[in-house]
Amino acid sequence: MSMSVALPQVVALASLLSAATGSEPRITETADAIRIEADLPADPSPVTRSAILRALGTADRYGHDRTGNGDVVWAEIYREETQ
Repeated sequence: MSMSVALPQVVALASLLSAATGSEPRITETADAIRIEADLPADPSPVTRSAILRALGTADRYGHDRTGNGDVVWAEIYREETQ
């Protein structure tokens, strides 16, 4: 999957995370995936947590990291091998 093919899914996921978290997602690319990261609000409501989980569920892989600056959720959309 090239970035141009993955772009609609990346944009949709970044938009969902932005709406759910109120933060501006960061998008980075690796050889294998496109990664979207968003900062979590300090005390997310149940509705916010649910929206974040629904958004993350659209990714191929996702997780949560605790940093010195707060919590971050991340999601990755895998690139497919070209044939």
